[in-house]
Amino acid sequence: MFLINRNFCLLLFGQIVSQLGDKAYNIALMWWLLEKTKSPFLVSSFLVIAMLPELIFGPVAGVYIDRWNKKKILVVSDFVRGIIVLTLAILFQSELLEIWHIYVAALCISLCSALFNPTTMSVIPVTVEKDKLQQANALSQMVVGAVSIIGPLLGSSSIVLVGYIGVLIFNGISYIISGIAELFLCMTTIESQTEESVIYSLTQGFRFIRADMRVLVIVTVIAIVHVFVGSIVVIMPFLAKLLDGNGINNLGLLQSAIGGGMIIGAGYISKYVRKSVSELYLFYTIVCMGLGILALGTLQLIHIELVEIYVIVCIIIGGCIAIASVLWRTIAQLCVPAEMSGRVFSVFSTTGNISLPISIGIFGLLLNYMTPGLLFFVAGSCLMVFGVVLLYSNRKNFESIVKVR
Repeated sequence: MFLINRNFCLLLFGQIVSQLGDKAYNIALMWWLLEKTKSPFLVSSFLVIAMLPELIFGPVAGVYIDRWNKKKILVVSDFVRGIIVLTLAILFQSELLEIWHIYVAALCISLCSALFNPTTMSVIPVTVEKDKLQQANALSQMVVGAVSIIGPLLGSSSIVLVGYIGVLIFNGISYIISGIAELFLCMTTIESQTEESVIYSLTQGFRFIRADMRVLVIVTVIAIVHVFVGSIVVIMPFLAKLLDGNGINNLGLLQSAIGGGMIIGAGYISKYVRKSVSELYLFYTIVCMGLGILALGTLQLIHIELVEIYVIVCIIIGGCIAIASVLWRTIAQLCVPAEMSGRVFSVFSTTGNISLPISIGIFGLLLNYMTPGLLFFVAGSCLMVFGVVLLYSNRKNFESIVKVR
């Protein structure tokens, strides 16, 4: 099952190595900034700066993804990110590392990610056959779930065992290893020599999204789901404090449960849903996700404090997140032409990157006026309604069956 083909194995290997390095790197840098500055503002500003280039230049990056050789984009992006992080390691070891170095590195890495992330999504249809797309996306999502569990543990333990310098070297080398793996990719991608202006090409991408109802609905799904996933990110620490036992341990259990659920959900859709999948399943999954968030709120409102019950619900939510992600990626990869994939997938990535921090801000503000239980109840109810509306308003557009065998 895992060895779909040589090219996909190389992509998956690079994804595992670099994402593990990223998790450890982000935790280490945030902790270093907090220790050095004692300023939560500077830590949060680091996170904002790290997202800005992807938010601002994401759609424009998509134009160049469609024009350039995609294999070169992957390789160069990884090598550049590796060199940047290893430079930080040298500066740290030389006791020359300053806060502005961290910010500049975050900007440059984010620019590379604006090219790398949509390119990865657009090359999967080139590296695997159509009947293996869903399986490939599921395996990729399993990696995300596994990294979400292992990564934070690896980051915190690595700081203790090998220090900041060890974490920086590990992340830098992980990028280099990923780039080397991508050098061995054998694939043919479109490299356009068009004379069109960047603005015109960008406009063409937006016109395609607007004209294809399925793609437009997927953009909407990404935006709304990220908003409600943001509610989980914000509310979960406050919920963990209200449950039996130690609050920080509860938070770790709940977050790990979501990661575990993502692995289970991706494994389920990869192994058991193989013959055919109705595109409408995407909306059913959103309804189930809303039901899970609603359950978290209901349990809190009726004063259930047994953490094990919440863990079970979080596993279900994580499974729904993974299944929804696999479905929308597969649908998009099947209906978006290769020459448009960079622009379209860049819009997908930018949409998620914009809606998640907006969500975090909104739900953080609402927590001043609502209890965690009530806020989860409202968020889950809204997501369920959203899923039902999508289901009944898009039956004609999504009534086809995605053949996966």
